[in-house]
Amino acid sequence: MESRTKDDNFDQVENGLGSRKGIGLVRSYCTMPDDRFQRWVDASSAAGAIEPFMIPLVQGLGRFDCHLINEDARSAALNQEQSSSLHESTRLTDRLTLSYFWVLAAYELVRTLDRRWRTGATTLPDESGNRVAALKRRMERLRIPLAKMETTRRFPTDNAIAYPTISRDFGLAWHVAQDTYISRRELSDQLLDFLADLKKRQTQKKT
Repeated sequence: MESRTKDDNFDQVENGLGSRKGIGLVRSYCTMPDDRFQRWVDASSAAGAIEPFMIPLVQGLGRFDCHLINEDARSAALNQEQSSSLHESTRLTDRLTLSYFWVLAAYELVRTLDRRWRTGATTLPDESGNRVAALKRRMERLRIPLAKMETTRRFPTDNAIAYPTISRDFGLAWHVAQDTYISRRELSDQLLDFLADLKKRQTQKKT
């Protein structure tokens, strides 16, 4: 779900990267199953069946995904004094920057999968093709204001800048329109679920 109410679920990141206010975050929002990275490793073979070079890319995305979830959890557990320190401001900057790079890299993976499906270079079940196309559109809504600092043509009333926020449920996120926020964790969950489902369908086809 992309649309969320800021007052109930988000805290603004002041000055883009500088400091946070109102850190009354729910500490359980970014719990991570112990096997999450293994799920990424297992799911990477689905992309590898399309292009072998995608295997290390997916696993790298998975490793940084787990790192960012752990950082979200660690940061959420801090008190106001701890979170306001210069050290934590630097760590917040690093987390936001790495989240930015994660989104751009994940988008390129999804865009490539979508393009290969649309051109017929790769055969995907219709449901999988439709899912990757929908995921590409969702990522594109964030990627264009992040990378180009302009609105996407599909959403001309969106903000030209994706403003960073902290979601009480999903960690770092971006404010892309008046009532619309997109979190990195939601995108990573959707990508991981898509790849896991694609692997399941590939296995079923073989058997």
